[in-house]
This record gives sequence, C-alpha cells and structure tokens, in this order.
Amino acid sequence: MKRTWISLVLAGLVPACAGPGDGPGDEAVAGAIRRALPSTSIDAIRPSPVPGLVEVVAGRNVLYASASGRYLVIGHIYDLQAARDLTAERKAELARIAWDRLPLDAAVRYGQGALKVAVFHDPDCPWCRRLHRELRAAGDIEVYQIMYPVPALHPAARGKAVAILCHGDPAEASDRAAAGHDLDAPPAGCAESATAAVDRAMAFGRAHGIQGTPTLVAPDGRVHNGYLPVPRLKAWLQAGRESSPTEPTTQGGRS
Repeated sequence: MKRTWISLVLAGLVPACAGPGDGPGDEAVAGAIRRALPSTSIDAIRPSPVPGLVEVVAGRNVLYASASGRYLVIGHIYDLQAARDLTAERKAELARIAWDRLPLDAAVRYGQGALKVAVFHDPDCPWCRRLHRELRAAGDIEVYQIMYPVPALHPAARGKAVAILCHGDPAEASDRAAAGHDLDAPPAGCAESATAAVDRAMAFGRAHGIQGTPTLVAPDGRVHNGYLPVPRLKAWLQAGRESSPTEPTTQGGRS
C-alpha cells in the first residue's frame, strides 16, 4: 500500500509549483483540500523544497500537495545530502512565539545573566518544580516564569498561581510551592487582577499550542516542549544567541 501511495504521488508531480500570490495554482490546491477535508483550515500555501510540490500550512501541521491539487502528501521531507529534516525545521519555525507577545504580566522574574528564558510553569507540575529548583540554584539565567496551570491535571494549580503572583516576594513563593509547602491566601485586592493575568496566560498558551509544562521559550522565539537540565538549557539558549545576536528588550514580570 505504501508503494502504491508513493506511486500516486509521483504520478501527480508537475514540473513547476505554484507560489504565494500565483492565484489559480493556490486556489486549485486549497479548493481540492477543502472539498476532500472540509474541516481543514488552510493558513498558507507556498513552494516546498521539492519541485512539483507545494507546502500547505494547516494550523501546526505541514502537508504537501501536487500543484494541481490532486495529490496530497502527509509526512516529512528529509534532505539526505544535508542530513536535515526539513519538515521538522519548518514546524519549529511555525511554532515560534514572539518574545514581545508573551504574557509577562503573569510571570515571576528571577535570576540574572546574559541568557534568558521564559518558562510556562504549572506550580503543581513535578518537572516544573524540578526545573524551578535547578534554575534558582544556577542563578545565572534571567527567568520569566509564566504561570500556566493545567487544571485538568492539577485542580489546585490555578489558585496557587494566583497566590504566587500576589505574594510580596513571588520568587520566594514559587520556591515554597516547588518544595510542596502551602501558600498564604492572596490579598483580596490582588486576587482579581492576578486571576485575570493567569487566565490570559492560559488563553495565550492554548492559542499557541502549548499543551504541557514546562514549555520553554527562547528570546528568538524558539519553543522547547518539556524539561531540560540546566546545562542543556544553556546550550539551547546560547545557540539562539549566536544565530540571533540582537535580543528583544524585556519588560514585565514580578520579581
């Protein structure tokens, strides 16, 4: 069956592909996909690395189609000569989050250093707690810990996130939460605004496909899902600095 599918795909290849703004070519591809997959929302169509195929971006999915719109390819394109997964690279590019759009009003800020990172953090997530303790011990990374409770897994996390943001020393409160200690109830005057900030952060995360914690965001917008030990985290951040030496100015966060 796999050979048949590949044969069909190859049979549909044409010498040139339609690029953005080429009109009829893009419309043929989009129309064919919508007819076959009505629930698919197409965000963009552009040339792919392979002649004869166009790239179709549908949400966080990257698909490929013949320029006629007849054949659809679901899978990854590998550049064997360069040893690169081009589809994975494209998905990573699409997943980038602009630093200046992050919900830093729901962030706890701590640490100092040339490297900085934003962490979507659930106070009751075991891996978040571990990363928090390690980053606090390191001290040489500027951290923006965005409160991102996942109520389906940790029903009490939203309340803890609000209590952390409302604490006189939010970083110290996050230390206490990471150690499993109880937190004081937030002052009434702060609880409402902090809850709104946490809810905005949760909405932002959902809109950007953040499904778990911890999720890390580098200043250049790269996203890493899951825990990284500090040495690997530093290497990941440094790689971004070397490729994008100019970092955005950071504002916000509660120290």
